[in-house]
Amino acid sequence: MRDMYLVGFYSPKAKSGVTELALSIYNWLKLNTNTAAAFISYGKLEKEETSNELVHEFSKLSLTEQKRKVKLMKDEYDIIIYDASSQLSEGVLKLLPIVDRLFVVGEEHTDFAVKLQKIIQFDKIFDKSVKNFITHLRGSKTFIIRENKEDRVIGFNYSKNETNTIGQMVYTDYVTRYLEEKFIEKNIKTFKKILRIPKKDLYKGLHELGIDFEKALLFHEYVFLREALGQDYQEALGNLFPLLINSTYKEIFEKFQNEINFIKKVKLL
Repeated sequence: MRDMYLVGFYSPKAKSGVTELALSIYNWLKLNTNTAAAFISYGKLEKEETSNELVHEFSKLSLTEQKRKVKLMKDEYDIIIYDASSQLSEGVLKLLPIVDRLFVVGEEHTDFAVKLQKIIQFDKIFDKSVKNFITHLRGSKTFIIRENKEDRVIGFNYSKNETNTIGQMVYTDYVTRYLEEKFIEKNIKTFKKILRIPKKDLYKGLHELGIDFEKALLFHEYVFLREALGQDYQEALGNLFPLLINSTYKEIFEKFQNEINFIKKVKLL
């Protein structure tokens, strides 16, 4: 199964060049990258020859049919460009929450882009059909949708010279997201292995997984300190795991020492 990345293009203004822009990015990806790219248009394409990877009149499908179509394309393509150029309708709002990056076309629509994002976020929280759609496509990995990413919505005024810049942005974001997913998957697998290590042999098990012995021993002591303070063992493992993966021995030691010093001060009060 591929890691589908969905990029949406939208404008509240008629004849703003959204379809032309979205098609130019789709063609740029096919020409300049080795990713499998596809194109979905909410409306009708007049000139382009449609195929399995270039789909139009998405608005004519029911939400269930749209789900089925996107799910099938998810298995075939790396990046899907979604041309949502139409009037702001319920159908558009049902689909926009699943995009990984949304471009709102038109410099004068920067404020609108922010407001639209708020509507989308509201739909994600309260609209059951939208939430089901996201779950259907992403499973439980809602963090992939990047709900807190500030630059997820961009308002801009399109010109043909910007195709290369926007294409690079889309491709770079796709690669970054792909690497993040792989990193997360790797860490989840590592954490599951750590949970299977007998508690008393934690440092030995960590060392066998490739962690430096001194770092493994320090992490062992840190987890047991948290447990001695009343924290559940698995909860302590989960809370401290990011330190083990992302921090040096020195950084972990400093945090460990600061925690001990804080406990000593509290006892003296």
